[in-house]
Parts: sequence; structure tokens; C-alpha cells
Amino acid sequence: MMDDRTGVKAAKVCGAFVYTLLLALLLSAQFDFYYDLNDDTMIKDILSGAYTGQPSGYCIQMLYPLAWCIALFYKAIPAVPWYGLFLCVCQFGVVFLVSARLLFIMQSARARFVALALEAFLVLGLFLRVFVVVQYSVTSGICMAGALFLFLTAPKTDKPSVFFRRNLPALLLVVLSFTIRTEVCIMLMPFLLLAGLVKWCGEDRFFTGVNFRKYITLIVTALLCMSAVYSLDMVAYRGSEWASFRRFFDARTKLYDFYGIPGYEDNRDFYESIGLSRESYTLLENYNFALDESIDTWRLESIVAYQEQLAKEGTGLHDTFGFVSKNSVREALWKYKDLLRNGRSLAGAAVIVMYLVYAVWCIVPAKGKQRAGAIARILGVLAVRSVLWLYLCMVDRAPDRVTIPLLLMELTMLVSFFVCDAPKMDGGRAFYRIRTLVAVVCVAGVLASLAANQWAVKDEYARRAQADARWNAMMDYCRKNGNNYYIIDVYSSTSYQGAPYSEKMFTDVDNSYKNFDICGGWAAKSPLARQKLERYHFRDIQGALCGAKPGSQAPAYFIVNVDKDLDWLVAYYEKRGITAGLRRTAQIRTAAGEAAFDVYKLAGK
Repeated sequence: MMDDRTGVKAAKVCGAFVYTLLLALLLSAQFDFYYDLNDDTMIKDILSGAYTGQPSGYCIQMLYPLAWCIALFYKAIPAVPWYGLFLCVCQFGVVFLVSARLLFIMQSARARFVALALEAFLVLGLFLRVFVVVQYSVTSGICMAGALFLFLTAPKTDKPSVFFRRNLPALLLVVLSFTIRTEVCIMLMPFLLLAGLVKWCGEDRFFTGVNFRKYITLIVTALLCMSAVYSLDMVAYRGSEWASFRRFFDARTKLYDFYGIPGYEDNRDFYESIGLSRESYTLLENYNFALDESIDTWRLESIVAYQEQLAKEGTGLHDTFGFVSKNSVREALWKYKDLLRNGRSLAGAAVIVMYLVYAVWCIVPAKGKQRAGAIARILGVLAVRSVLWLYLCMVDRAPDRVTIPLLLMELTMLVSFFVCDAPKMDGGRAFYRIRTLVAVVCVAGVLASLAANQWAVKDEYARRAQADARWNAMMDYCRKNGNNYYIIDVYSSTSYQGAPYSEKMFTDVDNSYKNFDICGGWAAKSPLARQKLERYHFRDIQGALCGAKPGSQAPAYFIVNVDKDLDWLVAYYEKRGITAGLRRTAQIRTAAGEAAFDVYKLAGK
């Protein structure tokens, strides 16, 4: 028979589940769930089999053990959007775990209601977009934020086994984040390390055998789990083709995401020394590098090495003790100062407000060691966030999918400190009115963010609908001409008037094979991309576009935005002694009759 204490625990868990379910139903009633970018749809296509015709765990971005599991579900029931479900379960699973923890640690019914209401406002307001326009890097960040909150708010115990058990959900979330997006997990790890230091310093005595067993066991277990899944990933990709592609992928990432491509005319001697013509360089510029087989791993690594050499010589990039970046430390500091001064995002504003709330509630009323500890915690958070943002300013790379997890992690740490420290503070009546005023301002801010984000997301949905109409028209055209093969210009496949081309997660789900591919991107030249070409008996994209014989059952066509200049394509073939005739064979129009894309065929003369 279940005792009263167990019954109370079960009731709280059920309450958290119902609360999370209601939030999910409310969002699904208001919005369709989208994959954020074509990167996310590419992962979905690989996992579901829409890319090659067979579900595959080699989605490149996620670690293989997780991707293999999702692909296995697609093999069992192909019609179910398993990847989208997985991302949503991860995000709302974190909401459930956080709400359950709040119900357990809050002492009164009023406090529980306020805590859950604020969490709902954060989900429906401040971070509404990331829950309905889902990006896997942000999902990784949400898992890390959930792990941070669970770890910092876990009840104290002197028993290592109990400590490990209580922090097991946090550990599993860290490992999950690592498998979803390794780079995001590693970037956010300093926050978690700071949390561990804060928690350890909060023990009655620091240097005890019990504390060492508690914390070292948890750390070692996390490292072993991450090492295990990473090792399985390395084993899965150890084949010669995949090993070679991973080198190509790493060099491509360094060039496009961190170093940039040096100009051709100013570095002509270097490019000629590695056999890269001006026409091939243009393909690197417009991202259509998959067209040219000579743009291989060796040439990309040569450009990377050249950039690093220029940095050491003080030309172009900057070399800071062996770390190559676009901006120097001084330039990055100025950029960081501008970010602090001009930051207008609601998430950034919420972080600033949370610093003020913690100061008013937890620092001002505190005394002695308690105040010193609170100040030290805040200074630690500021130090970690400053180093990470300084790094982003140095590499000059701060897209939303990177900055949102950073802000979310910082906000979560501040909220966790507040939840743990606020009940201990009693500043007397002198601070009661100030705290009430701050609370009213915070609630007003949350309500304002709720309204602002609701409007912003609905506006984005309207723009996405216009982009969807064009992208869906293109996919319908390709499906109707299933015997043909289509190559899409990279910049014609990204967005329309600022709205990314993407797909909805749970509406009009179609995991059937797609007879088109992009002429670049992170999957280009992978074994999967070559497998896709071999399906139509093509060796490479260059030959597919210009080598198809008249009457071929699977000629390759080139799809671009309407009236886009294709002189670069003709020049590329002419450089190789092929006089290509460029002929528009069709124009893809939306259901409303708007011209969206042109379809071209190249035939050697």
C-alpha cells in the first residue's frame, strides 16, 4: 500500500506532467511546429530516408548512436515524424523536469503556483519561438539548461550514492545534449563546471573524502558516458570514405564558419599554386562547390593552412597565442562592449533583469559570508559569460542558434541561484516594498515579452507561409517529374525575403525519396551524396548537369531563383573546354501563379 509521502510525490509528478502537456497543447493549438532551417530538414531527410531512399544514421551533425536509433524508428514506421517528435520531447521533457523540481522544492501552494506561472510565461513568451520553430542546436542548449537547473536545485545529502541518484537526470541531460550537438554542449560546459564549483563550495566542509567521492564520481561518470558515445561515433565513421569526408567537412567548416575565404586577386599566386582557377573559386564564393570535384580535402586544407600562416604573419586574420580568429582580443572587447550597450533582445533584457532581481533579493539583505558568497557567484557567472561572448566576438560568429543557448544558460543559472538563495534571505520590512516593486516590474516585463513574442512569431509565420508556397511548389514539381534529377543552386535554396525555406514537423509529412539535392552545403560530397548520384548512374554533379545524353531516363537539371544570373556556371564549363548551352526548360510557379524558380538544362555543344 502506498504511504502518504509516496502519494504526494506521485501527485506532484502527475501535476508536472499535466502542466507540461497543457503547455504543449496550447502551443500546438496556436502554432504549427517548424524545423527552423534547411539544416534541420536535411538531418530529417537523412534519418527518414527521404535523402537517399533508405533511413540512415549518418546524419553527420548528430553523433551516430542517437542518429542510428532515430533512423531505426523510421525504418519501423516511416510515416511518423520521429525526428521532430524527438526534438519536441527533449524540449518539453526539460519543461516537465523543471516543473516537477519546482513543485518539490517550493514549500507553499502559493509559491508553487507563482513558480509554474513564471515558467509558463517564459515558455509562452520569452522563449516561445524556440519551442515552435525548433533548431537542434537550441534543443541541445535547452537540455544543458535543464541539467544546470536540476543540478543546482538538487537537495543536499552527505551520501555519495544518494547524491549520484539525485543528479542522474542532470547527468543524462548533459549526455543527451552532447549527442545532439557536441559543439553546443562543450561551449556551455563552463557554466556547468561553475555550477559544480558553487555546489561543492556550498558544502559544510570542502576537503572531505565524502565530497570528493560525490563530485568526482559524478564528473567521471559523465566523462565516461560522453567518451563512450563519441567513441561509437568514431567507430561508425571510421570507413575510408567517411574518414576522408570528415576531414573535408572539418576544413569546410573552418573556412566558411570561422576563417572566411581570402580574396582571389590578392592571393592569386597561392590559388594558382594549388591549382584553383578563378572559376572554381567562384564556386567557393557562392557555395556551389559540389559542382567541382577538384575542390577536395587537400585544397580546402591548403586554404586553411594558408589562412593560418597569414595570421601568424599579421596579415588578414589574427593569431592570439596560436588561436586564429577574425578579430583580435582588442577588437573583440570593443564588439563585446557594443553588444552590452546595444543588445535589444528580450532574452538579453531578461538576463539583466535577473541580475537586478538577484541583487535586490539575495545580495542586499545578506550579511557577512552569505553576502560574499552571493557576490562571488554572480562574479563567477559574469566571468564565464564574458569569456564565452568574447570568444564569439573574436571568431565573429554569433547566430541565434548559438547566442540563444548562451543566454538561456546564463538566465537558468541566475534563476537557480535565486530559487536556492531567496528563501534564506530576510531583509525585514525595509526591503519588502522594494522587492514588491521589483516583482511587479518583472511580471509586467514578462507579460510584455509574452505579447511581443506572440506578435513576432505570428509575423514570422506569415513570412514562412510565403516561403513555403515557393518551396512546396518546387518539391511538387520534382515529384511530378520523378524520373529526372535536380540540382539546386545553394543560395536559391536557403530563404525567401528573410524567411528560411524549411518544412513543418507534423503537417503534410512526406518522407518519400526526394529526387533533388543542393549544389553545396554540409552534406555535399559525402558518401550519402554520392550514393544519391549513383542512383541515377551519375559519377558527379558536373557530369550529371552537362553529360546527360539526349533521351536519358534521368537527365539532371539545375534549379535557381527566377532570372538569376548564371554566367558563372557557363564560365566554369568553358574553363574546362565544354561549351555549354543553357536552356530554360520550365518555370516553377506557386499555387497563386507567382514565379518561384527557373529550371535549366545544360547540353554540351
